[in-house]
Amino acid sequence: RNMSQIGFIGLGIMGEGMAKNLIKAGHTLAVWNRSADKCTAFAAGFPDGTITCCEAAAAVVKSCTLVYVMLSTPEAAKAVYEAADGILAGVSETSKIVDCATLAPEDMIRLSKQVTEKGGRFVEAPVSGSKGPAHNGQLIFLCAGDEALFKEIASDLDAMGKASFFFGAPGAGARMKLVVNMTMGSMLCALGEGLALAESASLDPKQLLEVLDLGVMANPMYKLKGPKMLAGDFD
Repeated sequence: RNMSQIGFIGLGIMGEGMAKNLIKAGHTLAVWNRSADKCTAFAAGFPDGTITCCEAAAAVVKSCTLVYVMLSTPEAAKAVYEAADGILAGVSETSKIVDCATLAPEDMIRLSKQVTEKGGRFVEAPVSGSKGPAHNGQLIFLCAGDEALFKEIASDLDAMGKASFFFGAPGAGARMKLVVNMTMGSMLCALGEGLALAESASLDPKQLLEVLDLGVMANPMYKLKGPKMLAGDFD
């Protein structure tokens, strides 16, 4: 696929890093964010005209065949899609929408139906990974929906991530993301319990982290989150 202008809606904690990696891959972007100052600040970092700030989400969709969406909550997604000048207002038979937010499976199924009923194509692509991986192009995309479109955007997903998977019909990507999050949350709960137990047993929790890091339970999340938990840094 030729490097061309594509759309990006949502320049928050995750979206900004993802958008920058698409630019690194050679794209120019038409962007929109709910708070316009973020668009302005983002565009200021690319004075060569790489970024076009649009006045509404619909304008992004109308100006670009392919649009990536990364919104923070189900409520935000519903509002931005269904507003009078929102995403759906811009969808036509040529539109390709790729939604990367973490939503409920029912949300993704609804969005897919809304887009396809207007003639567009839709891929859900929630990501495993946080701000750091988004910035470094190390996200994992958990996709479902239009498989042909999933294959078309492979190079973009490669620019933003380290792996991408396709799971089938709309809703399947969101279900996989929720399973991943449940597993991750369970592991963090176990670590918290272990650190608390070590302290109550008059042991040094820092040494517990060292022991865990040398055994079969060593993992990047414990290495990153363990010291933060000990420092009381829960941001």
